[in-house]
Amino acid sequence: MEERIPLLLKILLVMKKLFVFLFLTFCMFSQMTAQGGYAFQQLSHWDDNSLPISSPNNLKLQYSGCWGIAVNGHEYAVVGGAEHVLFFDITNPTAPELVGKFQGTANTVWREFKSYKNRIYAVSDGTTEGLMIFDMSHAEDTIVRSYWSNAIFEKAHTITLDTTSGRIYLNGGSANEGIMVLDVSQNPDQPTFITHASFQGGGLHDSYVRNDTIYASSGYDGYYIYDMTNPLAPNLLAQINTGGYNHNSWLNAAGTHAYYTEEIPAGKPVRIIDLQLLSLGEIEEVGGFLDKFSIDNGDKTAIPHNVYIKDNILFNSQYEDGLLAYDISNPTQPVLLAQYDTHPENAVYNGYFGNWGNYPWLPSGNIITCDMQNGLYILSLNPSVKTQEPTEALAVQVQPNPVQDQLTIQVPQQGLRWFLTNPAGQCLLFGQINQSEETTVSLKQVPAGLYFLHVQSATGREVVKKVVKE
Repeated sequence: MEERIPLLLKILLVMKKLFVFLFLTFCMFSQMTAQGGYAFQQLSHWDDNSLPISSPNNLKLQYSGCWGIAVNGHEYAVVGGAEHVLFFDITNPTAPELVGKFQGTANTVWREFKSYKNRIYAVSDGTTEGLMIFDMSHAEDTIVRSYWSNAIFEKAHTITLDTTSGRIYLNGGSANEGIMVLDVSQNPDQPTFITHASFQGGGLHDSYVRNDTIYASSGYDGYYIYDMTNPLAPNLLAQINTGGYNHNSWLNAAGTHAYYTEEIPAGKPVRIIDLQLLSLGEIEEVGGFLDKFSIDNGDKTAIPHNVYIKDNILFNSQYEDGLLAYDISNPTQPVLLAQYDTHPENAVYNGYFGNWGNYPWLPSGNIITCDMQNGLYILSLNPSVKTQEPTEALAVQVQPNPVQDQLTIQVPQQGLRWFLTNPAGQCLLFGQINQSEETTVSLKQVPAGLYFLHVQSATGREVVKKVVKE
């Protein structure tokens, strides 16, 4: 009986998660039906349990980053394995075919990719493998590893590639305390070193680039934006302290808003930054959102990991909750469209398991996504629906602002919580709005300065207001 009880509990927990998932799916379906029926459909799934495992803290990780590329009328998925770079022909999305398996020199948790001129550029962290370049110009006949060297650098945590300028930006690893810049515009198979630039925000975990501007996720140092027109003289445009470990970000198509994830601590929402005054050196956090599909387990809860944006759809790889899609037509009020659980075996949140990343830009519209333990998934998102306005808009008003002693918060509903943070993300005050749709907060003990008032619903929908205390 002593051996059966844990097994029985495990079965009951999995059944509980299945019930919760079905209940949420029903609720989501009701909402999605009103919006026209968005849903993910699994086209195929590939997993090979014989592949090597990288097991820090018993994660049993076999896969990491993923990317996609379309060449010569074929579509390909690229997946990082613990010891390999894997290539799949997914032109027939219902039958992915492993067409390339390239051995590295180390067992690692981290492999990341970007594409440029029919090439795949691969980096890894925790290794000395340097840069791999794969020429896919002659795929489907052959995939050639055209370059593999650690002469310029040994490791990078992530890679960013500006397809307009042909510059590679290396984040983390050997590029500590800044960013390393390479050029492949003249010869995509032979990188040349430009600079290793020091940044005010220190080292980067990841970055996004558009128009020679780097949007840097700088871990606990926050979010920094640099003009890299002259990579030898980076110019800091704006900066914001985000409180957690700033992990990755992406911009909407209009470039008016950035969406970033914070991997640590668990439970941090995807946050939104307004960039419309960036030319004046001003950026502002204006909201956040988090939707959960498993059960909280102490300090273990949902973790958004990597977000990417195609048109007005944001794709969020949220570890144990799988892949989530949001309509961001209204940039500050995202609408959850669909969720696909690539890691259904957990009943409660356990930490760093599940969906690592995704690639939503294939010509077919199919989506590549990868689960660290369960492998490659090819999904489609029902495109037949026009997205509509959000059903849960938090119209929050605060007054007076600037404020001296008493701040009044007006909200459209009860059952909300609020908390006041300083620019470093430290929580100074918090409370609930339970009895009415208006509450008064005393700021007498708060020093004069700039603060942020966060108002959050039970589902994690969040609005952030800037408050000035006189």
